[in-house]
Amino acid sequence: MAHESRDKAQDAPDQDSPGRVAPIRHREHLSPGRPHRLSVRLSEVERQLVGKAAEAAHLTPAGYAGKAAVAAAGREVEPSAGLVDGLKELQRELFAARRAVNMFGANVNQAAAQRNSTGDLPDWAADAVRLCRAAVARLDEVTGRIDRRLR
Repeated sequence: MAHESRDKAQDAPDQDSPGRVAPIRHREHLSPGRPHRLSVRLSEVERQLVGKAAEAAHLTPAGYAGKAAVAAAGREVEPSAGLVDGLKELQRELFAARRAVNMFGANVNQAAAQRNSTGDLPDWAADAVRLCRAAVARLDEVTGRIDRRLR
C-alpha cells in the first residue's frame, strides 16, 4: 500500500527508547475527508521549529500545523509550562501581598480600639503603616508585571 511505504519512510527515532523507531502518524483521518486546504508560508527558522515540534509529537509537519491551528482557534491549547510557572509565581506573590494587607486590616482595628479606649495610638502603628505601604507597593509591582505580560 502507498500509505504503508510512506509511513515507513517517515519513521523517526523514538526519543523515549534510544534505538527504537516510532512511526510518524497523521492526524485522525476523517471520512469522507477534509475538503479544505490552507496554505501557510513560513521562514526557514519557523519551518524548522514546526518540523521539530511535529517530530516530537510523532506527526507530520502538516498534521501538526493543522492540529495546532485548530486547537488555537478553538482555544483548546494548553498553556505552556513556562506560562503556567510564571502565573503560579505571580499567584504566590499576590497571595503573600493579600495576606500582608489583611494583617494590616487587623492592626488598624487593634489601633482604633486602643485609640478609642486610651486616646493614644499604639507605638507599633507607624511600623504597621510602613508595612502596609510596602504591601501595596508589592501589589502594584505584581499587577504591573501581569499587565506587561498581557500586552
